Amino acid sequence: MIKTRHFIIIFFLFIFSALFYSCSYTNEAKNISFYHWKAKATYTEAYKEALTLAESKKVYLHYFDLNLVDENDSQNDGIYPVYLLTEVDKAYYDFDIVPVVYITNHVFKDEIDIQGLAERTTLLINEISKKQFQKKLTTIQIDCDWTQTTKNAYFEFLKLMNNEFEVSTTIRLHQVKFQKQTGIPPVKSGTLMLYNIGDLKSRNENSILENSIVQKYINSDTSYPLKLNLGLPLFSQTIVTNTSNKIKIIKDTERAILENDSHFKKVDETNFSILKDTLYKGFYLSKGYNLKLEELSEKEIITSYKTIKNSRLNIDDIIFYHLDDNALNSLNLKKIINQL
Repeated sequence: MIKTRHFIIIFFLFIFSALFYSCSYTNEAKNISFYHWKAKATYTEAYKEALTLAESKKVYLHYFDLNLVDENDSQNDGIYPVYLLTEVDKAYYDFDIVPVVYITNHVFKDEIDIQGLAERTTLLINEISKKQFQKKLTTIQIDCDWTQTTKNAYFEFLKLMNNEFEVSTTIRLHQVKFQKQTGIPPVKSGTLMLYNIGDLKSRNENSILENSIVQKYINSDTSYPLKLNLGLPLFSQTIVTNTSNKIKIIKDTERAILENDSHFKKVDETNFSILKDTLYKGFYLSKGYNLKLEELSEKEIITSYKTIKNSRLNIDDIIFYHLDDNALNSLNLKKIINQL
C-alpha cells in the first residue's frame, strides 16, 4: 500500500513537472515583429495574414536613408536624406511603430558636424512622425554597418540621438566577433542582423544567409554585452555579375522564366549565364553576364536561428525582414514561426 502511494505521488510529481516546463517553454515564446522597407507603407492581404499569424504588435518602419550625396556641399556636409517614407496606410495606426533610419558607413568616414547631423536627423524623424501618425514617436532604430575607423563618430552620433529618443542600433556578425575592435555602441539594445552576411561575388555562396557562414562568427561561447533582437530574412534576390566582375542586385528571383528562356543557360542550381543580349526586369544584360539566384529555405533560416540560440547571446525578440508580397508567398512563414 505504501509503495502504491509512493508511486502515485511520484506519478503526479512527474505530471506536474512536465506541465510546469511546458508552460515555461510557452512563456518563452518570442515576440515577432516585421520590417517595412518601402517608400509607401502599403497594407496588403499578405501583410495582414503574416502580421496576424505572428501575432505581431510592432512594425519597424523605414523612414529614410542618410547618404553622402554631394561631397562639395560644405553647409550640410554633403549628407542628405533619400528614399523618404511618403505614405502610410491607416492600418498601421494599430501597431507600435519604430522609425528606422539607415545611414551609410561612408557618412562617418570624414570629419562632419555630428551635432548638426543629429539635429537634422531628429527634426526629419519628428516631421515624418507628425505627418503620418500625428504624434512624436520616442523609440527609434539606427541602421549602420560601422567599422573600426568610423566607430567614434558614429557612437558620438548615437549619444546625441539618445538625448531625444530611446535608440537601438543594428549589429552585424563581424561586430559581434570583433567587438573589441569595432566597439560596443552606446545604446541599451540592438538587433543582430542575420542576413546579408556572405560574399555577393561568390558563385557558390548564398550571401543572404548560410548557417556555415554564421558558424564562422558565432559559437556556443559567443556573448555580447547588449540585449539583442534577432533580424531574420524573408526575401530572395538575383545577383548580376558583368564581364568586369561588377555586380548589381535585382529584387526577387524568377527561376522558371530563366529556365524557359533561350537567352539564359543554366550552369548549376544557382547560376545562369547570358547567351544573348537581352532585357531582364529593366536591366540590359550582355552575353557573358552571370545571374546568381539567392533563395532561402525554411530549414536554412531555422538552422541558422538555432546556432544563435545555442550561443550565450541575450536574444529577445524576432524581427523579420520584411513585409513583401513575393517574399511572404515564397516561404512557409507558419513553419518558421512554429520552430522559433
